[in-house]
Amino acid sequence: MSTVTLNAEYLESRGLRVRRAEELSGGVSNVVLMVETDTECLVFKQSLAKLRVAEEWLFDQKRIINERRCMEMLGDLLPGSAPQVRFVDDENFIFGMTYAPPGGELWKTALLRGDTDVAAAERVGAMLGQMHARAARDPRTQTWFGDQEVFIQGRIDPYHRFTAKAHPDLAPLIEAEVARMLAHRTTLVHGDYSPKNLFVYPDRVLMLDFEVAHYGDPAFDVAFCLTHLLLKVIHFPARRADYLHVAQAYWQGYAGVDGLDPSVEQNTIHELGCLMLARIDGKSKEDYITAEPEKQQARNIARWLLTAHPASLETVWEKMA
Repeated sequence: MSTVTLNAEYLESRGLRVRRAEELSGGVSNVVLMVETDTECLVFKQSLAKLRVAEEWLFDQKRIINERRCMEMLGDLLPGSAPQVRFVDDENFIFGMTYAPPGGELWKTALLRGDTDVAAAERVGAMLGQMHARAARDPRTQTWFGDQEVFIQGRIDPYHRFTAKAHPDLAPLIEAEVARMLAHRTTLVHGDYSPKNLFVYPDRVLMLDFEVAHYGDPAFDVAFCLTHLLLKVIHFPARRADYLHVAQAYWQGYAGVDGLDPSVEQNTIHELGCLMLARIDGKSKEDYITAEPEKQQARNIARWLLTAHPASLETVWEKMA
């Protein structure tokens, strides 16, 4: 565990000229600092060993090294899809990166404001598909990201296994999905591909937060983002069709990419039920789903996904309509 604290004094001791520093929201897992230097605006991150959630959630700080490597690899595979790394201090679990350029908006902000732009959703899906297809052909993927521990600590334990304890009747189905997913390893998986980590621009998408990146099952990413989109279908009943069209466009953008894992649709359906339930009863609950009727509706959909084994996402759209 590092004894260094990420702040302006630390950065100046490492040779940076800090004109202004401001702490940003780092979610539950990081200290995040926005820093203006003489030449550019940067964002610095330091991973926390214990996450800021109600339940105890310990998480290896080495995930920050994982995140930095992922961003460097994406700079080669998909230029412009992720910030550029500018500063590295692996010993203290810190790195610095370029700030998101102007002209974009965090997709979560846009969606919760009521913006249901299907073209943006299609770009988000296509970006994910391109990452999966290109990384599957890159030998660095398995070499650099083969350790699944960061995924188990950051996703399997707090999402799947914690939720299984809350729903013991579904536990065998959830554990079976965990075993399937951990065994199915074909490409680079972002691990946190959600609207809160995506800046959408008129012509592109910028991805953030790669600390759970690993060599694994691409369906996890597809389902992780789709979970958020379907929860918004529940949360905005008056515009149910609009938000469902967003989910459909996201999937169409993804599925339109060549060279993808042919089993991804069926595996996405398997995983979707686990993640829908985890966002209600896992350690990382969705912050805007607070009303009990909405929670119960999400639980019902998740239970149906886990037990009915729908044959296609088209069946899922029909169920949500």
